[in-house]
Amino acid sequence: MKKLSLCSVLIWLLISCSTESDFNSSKINENEISELKENLPNPHNTANPFDFKGKKYYDALLCYWKQNEYPNSTSQIADQIRFLSFQFTKEDNTKRSIIPFTDEIVESIMADPDQSMILIVQNSELSNWAKASLIHFLQGLMDRRESEFSLICAYIMNYENTVIANSSLSQDESETILTVTSISRYSLYCEADRKDRDWDKSGANKNIKPFFAQNQVAIISIIGLLSGLD
Repeated sequence: MKKLSLCSVLIWLLISCSTESDFNSSKINENEISELKENLPNPHNTANPFDFKGKKYYDALLCYWKQNEYPNSTSQIADQIRFLSFQFTKEDNTKRSIIPFTDEIVESIMADPDQSMILIVQNSELSNWAKASLIHFLQGLMDRRESEFSLICAYIMNYENTVIANSSLSQDESETILTVTSISRYSLYCEADRKDRDWDKSGANKNIKPFFAQNQVAIISIIGLLSGLD
C-alpha cells in the first residue's frame, strides 16, 4: 500500500502511557484538554476525515508531558518520539517493526530538517505527485514555524482543503497526507498552548534557557514520526 508508515504508527487509539490502566489513571480531564486559549484558534478541522488521529496524538503528547519534563535536550525529545511511536499500532499489522528513534536521528534532523524530510518522503511509496505535494507542504510548514499559530493553522487547513478536493490521489495517499496534516495541526497547537501552562510541577526548570527554538520540538517530532517508511 502506498502509505507512509506514519499511518501504521499513528492510526489507532492510544492504548496507554505504558498500559491501559496507567493511561486511564493519568488521563487529563476532558475539560482541561478541550479548553482553548482566547488567542488560539480551535485546531479541530471537521473537513479532514482523519482529524481524530491528530487529536489522539495530542492526547498522547499531553499524557507524556504530564509524566515527563518538556524536552530540553536531544535525548529527551528522542524519548518523547519513541513514546509516541509505540503508543499506536495498526490492528491488522501487529508484527510491523518500528525503526528505533535515536539521539543521532534527532541531531540529523536538527542539522538539516528540510533535507531530512525530503529524503524520508522521497523514499516512501507515494506517487511522485503525492511526494512533491507533501514535501511542498512540509517545507511551507517549516518556513512558517516562527509564525503565530493562527497563521500556521490557516495554512494547514487550506492545504487540507486542496488535498480533499484532489480526485487524482488514491484513498491511501489521501489518508497518509491528511494524517500528517492533522498531526501537524495538533502538534503545533500543543506547542502554542504549552507556553501558557505550567507543565513542570516542581517548577525547577522554569528559569532554564530552552534548548529548542520556537516550534522546533513540534517540527522535529513531525519529521521524526515519518522516519519509519515502507
